[in-house]
Amino acid sequence: MKLEIRSSSLLKRLNVHRRYLPIHFEKASQFLVKCQIVEPYVEKGTLHGCICPWEIGESAEEGAFPMVEDFHDTLEAIWVWSYFTKVSHKQNFKPNIDWAWKYIVKNWGRFIGKEKNEDKCLYDCSYVLLSRIFYEKVFNDNKYEKLVTQAGNRLEKYLNTLKSTEGREYYDPFWMSYCLGLAAKSLKQKKWLRNAETFVKKTIVSIENPFSIIEKEPHHVGPGGHDFFSQNANKALALISCLNREKIAKETIFKKFLPCVPKRFVSRHADENAWNAHLATAIGNSYVFTGNEELLYPYFAIMKELEIRDEQKNAALPRSPSFSRRESWVTFFYAHAYTSVINLSN
Repeated sequence: MKLEIRSSSLLKRLNVHRRYLPIHFEKASQFLVKCQIVEPYVEKGTLHGCICPWEIGESAEEGAFPMVEDFHDTLEAIWVWSYFTKVSHKQNFKPNIDWAWKYIVKNWGRFIGKEKNEDKCLYDCSYVLLSRIFYEKVFNDNKYEKLVTQAGNRLEKYLNTLKSTEGREYYDPFWMSYCLGLAAKSLKQKKWLRNAETFVKKTIVSIENPFSIIEKEPHHVGPGGHDFFSQNANKALALISCLNREKIAKETIFKKFLPCVPKRFVSRHADENAWNAHLATAIGNSYVFTGNEELLYPYFAIMKELEIRDEQKNAALPRSPSFSRRESWVTFFYAHAYTSVINLSN
């Protein structure tokens, strides 16, 4: 669908945004290289997993070895490096991608193995799908198909038997259905898509008020833990991913999601940079899906605030003002949001 913008100021803002896309991704990619750890900081066999630079520094100072590297952060880095390759036509980060995949393959059993309990496993599975389908499009490489099939089957089975949709953060089923829907269409997995569609229709479309006022979403309370996902945003993403060919999806975005969208950056108790970036991703995807330029106003309001908070101007962000050290996963959320208004496959 060709998107037309009547507002000259919005059109100008979007054109500038598009022009800086390769620059944003090159900077984000360079930061993520700093997060790719090697010996002696990790155990043998776990090379090239990703972790936040501040954690590397603290572990070195405290002698806390081996480090606990992050499986899904590594997959997020693959997505960013692959996206940079797509928009720049440069292979600068292909070695990093190859090292990262080597890490994923070697450590599959530790995080996603057949007998692994759910914990963060399903969240990891969602990133296997998200990162691999884009990687394959860019590099025309399907050698990790068995891993993707296992991850997709795990998500499909989980959503098909899920009794409650109250899970948040690592356990948010709407994020899982978003990733499963994308992968199902890319890989022509009819069973995955059928079950993802059924889940979304049952938990979003058939509900009278599936969205809530976003500023009033539940906050994380107390020390520790994360608060990085807007469940309203994940519902919108799942709807677009799984039902993008059905009229009801567009109607639901127009009539039920759009009225709940805030006009500006939303203050949160924890992880507010990541949370708002993720919200911007859903708003941006909704704009591309519906063509409603009104969605660009809150999108750019949020992105402007994130740009201000990127104090070093290297496309890398901390999770919140109260935790000011830049992190790999927040950098992914920021990059994912940046691309969402650009009509290029996510």
